[in-house]
Amino acid sequence: MNSQGRTPRRAVTGRALVLGTVVVLLLVLLASPLNRYFASRSDASNAATQLQQDTTKLAQLKAEQARWGDPGYIQAQARLRLQYAMPGDTVYQVVNHGAKNDIDKTVDTTAKAKQTGSWNTRLWGSVAHASGTS
Repeated sequence: MNSQGRTPRRAVTGRALVLGTVVVLLLVLLASPLNRYFASRSDASNAATQLQQDTTKLAQLKAEQARWGDPGYIQAQARLRLQYAMPGDTVYQVVNHGAKNDIDKTVDTTAKAKQTGSWNTRLWGSVAHASGTS
């Protein structure tokens, strides 16, 4: 007892202890459902974004499919991508100054192949070189 006749008060009462236990229990019980709820909301948001992107891509692909249905577009793509020309067209190829074009590159490789011999001569030469007998 204290000099004034009162008992000292405890810092934590029984009610506060029960209330704290109930709050902790609720947090433990609700943590998993809340986590699943927020995860499902995030998944739904991601799915909506993916749906919007897929819808946009589908519209682009349908427009491209419609373009490929046009014979004029197919002809323009053949000219552009495959370098086709219509009969009577004059075709020009612009080459940078000092750079070899594709024709000059193939002429150089065929000339080099002719200088070194035929394929079977080169084959037997590489076999002889590998075996050490020259």
